[in-house]
Amino acid sequence: MNPLAERRILRRVCIFKNAAIVVSDRSPRLECAARDLSPRGVRLCLSTTYGIPQQFDVLIDGKCRQGRSVWRTCTEMGVIFLDASRQSFISAQHERDIVPLIELLRMAEEQWPSSESSEVSEIELLRRDQMLLEMWPEACRRTGIEPHEFPIGVIRRWQQKMGWAN
Repeated sequence: MNPLAERRILRRVCIFKNAAIVVSDRSPRLECAARDLSPRGVRLCLSTTYGIPQQFDVLIDGKCRQGRSVWRTCTEMGVIFLDASRQSFISAQHERDIVPLIELLRMAEEQWPSSESSEVSEIELLRRDQMLLEMWPEACRRTGIEPHEFPIGVIRRWQQKMGWAN
């Protein structure tokens, strides 16, 4: 496989804007040109990439964003914006989990109609929680999502509601 093959998920817009790399508050700004900008990253053109650390801030159009170098040549550097990568990852996780969680709620409603007595023992609640975990792969399959581990955030919420330590 060609190491320079396109692997970006989002298309970048071809631009030519002044930019700066800010390594720290005390160091001078390193002037550069921003090219191929996307919400997740940018290609920077500089006189040299030698001595630039892996992580730094990028200043484009007065907006400062934390970035990390993912590739570099002698005069160019590919930078991923750290806030965008975290947000994209979290958003993708939520999208991957929300649809099967809704299906799981539908399955639970079929299993335990709300017409039942509102008084349910703690042992019965634990049994139902265990059944929900067992039903999770089926909820994933029904929604066309690859079965994966039950979302840890939901488990933590259950634990908090039950007054258990995390």
